[in-house]
Amino acid sequence: MTEEHPPAPAESAPPKPPPKPKPAPRELPTMEGIAAFIDGEDYPLINALFNQLVLPKFDGLYAQIKKEEILPQHWQVITARGVDSDVAFEDLKIVHRLRAGYDDEEVAAARLAALEIAWEELRGKNPALWTAQDVFHAMRRILEKKRPIDHHELLSAVRDVWSGMTLPHGREQLEQLWACLAFVRKKTKK
Repeated sequence: MTEEHPPAPAESAPPKPPPKPKPAPRELPTMEGIAAFIDGEDYPLINALFNQLVLPKFDGLYAQIKKEEILPQHWQVITARGVDSDVAFEDLKIVHRLRAGYDDEEVAAARLAALEIAWEELRGKNPALWTAQDVFHAMRRILEKKRPIDHHELLSAVRDVWSGMTLPHGREQLEQLWACLAFVRKKTKK
């Protein structure tokens, strides 16, 4: 007698791995939050606009900002790298004013550290003379060099520089910064 063997099971495909869960949408600042930030509120969510940007994406956003004519088109590109100043960052009057204006030493240290990185990228240009274009130029260089920075701290320090000015320059730059941040928020997906 022949032994009967059960039929060999058909080869089955390995089970499909479960689909990867979609990442939760990241929280982005609201337009009201951006306006409150410009008016002086602490709003760390501003960092979400820039913390995941790679250089090509940043350049694309900046090109769109220029195309929309949110910032004036006439500004001088700073081509040389590194600080070209005889004045140390800590010796700047604006740095002394900012340091004295912050109640919390940790906040002061974080914001001034971020401001100093941007100052270095702008070759020692006094932050009191910066424009919104300068800030974006510094941010691009920081991103290009992959320097670690908290954009909230940098933008807060810049805002504090401009909001403390009595001349119209500060208010004009705050308005341009607000327009740029609102535009970036509009173009940023969750």
